[in-house]
Amino acid sequence: MPISLKTHKILWGKSGNRCAFPECRIELVVDESLTDDPSIIGQEAHIVARSPDGPRGDNEMNNGERDKYSNLILLCGNHHKIIDDQQEEYTIKKLQKFKSKHEEWVSNNLNLDEEKLKDEKLYASYIDKFIEFTDLHNWTNWTSYILGVTMEFPKDNFDMLMKTPDYIVSRVWPGRYEELEASLINFKNVINDLVMVYYMHPLEKPNAYAIERFYKNFQREMFYRDEDSYDQQKEIDAVNRYDYHLALIIDLVVELTRALNYVCDKIRKYLFEGFRIDEGVILISRFDWMSNQTYRVEYRGLERTQYPYTGLKNFMKEREKRDYYIGTGVNEDYFARLPWE
Repeated sequence: MPISLKTHKILWGKSGNRCAFPECRIELVVDESLTDDPSIIGQEAHIVARSPDGPRGDNEMNNGERDKYSNLILLCGNHHKIIDDQQEEYTIKKLQKFKSKHEEWVSNNLNLDEEKLKDEKLYASYIDKFIEFTDLHNWTNWTSYILGVTMEFPKDNFDMLMKTPDYIVSRVWPGRYEELEASLINFKNVINDLVMVYYMHPLEKPNAYAIERFYKNFQREMFYRDEDSYDQQKEIDAVNRYDYHLALIIDLVVELTRALNYVCDKIRKYLFEGFRIDEGVILISRFDWMSNQTYRVEYRGLERTQYPYTGLKNFMKEREKRDYYIGTGVNEDYFARLPWE
């Protein structure tokens, strides 16, 4: 598992965003300019390497402990390379002492906003749980099943995803970063509609949630009727309704991916500039025309409002203006069945 967001926040906060190597203390985040985004030059170095064959890695520390705050030290790129190249000189005890002394210096010499750090650690703990519920770092793989491989939701992932709305709504949010909180509410709103649409024609299997091929109900009904009563147009309509339903679910999963990338944008803006910088944006993978295609989907331009997703009916109308879509048009049947419509 990657280093948790809360661990990132604690490490960078206690280090004052500065290199912990003695007498270096260079600032590790270069502020944004008129033309460029902030630049991160800091590196989170492992005191005991993540793998046993890495620097100082021959240690009894278990794998779960190696990505914890206590085993990380914040350094500039030059000093990170030095301590790993010269591991006999820079032992575990020496690096632990560097870290302790540096954090003491930060506490005594830098004017840190403790309330801000407290709020950001709370945000980070919530986001870490959100990452777990969404399986964010494995998103492209697990959503590929509903997007075309089998057209099914993996059961474990879908069950976890359905926990997200209640979790988001029930948190005690600090209110410091309204855009970040709004992005999570936006994500929650898409999930609610996706789940509602899915459960109009569900088909649960032992390890997956599939979509009922409800047009076959009409075909079975016609099979037992007199041949003269067969209505070809009704069969065509039933197949079209199924195709529309399937496309709507796919489009909602794609919209959910946009919403997830929007959350990631806000995490980078407000909590940690380095969040998923190495991995990049979250992609979708679809099996199209006998080949696997990968797409980058995001809210763009004027779509980047406080709440880009404005409800199911508006989404049906507007989805063809998004960067990627499958279906088009509004189907009022989805609203006739809702008690609040």
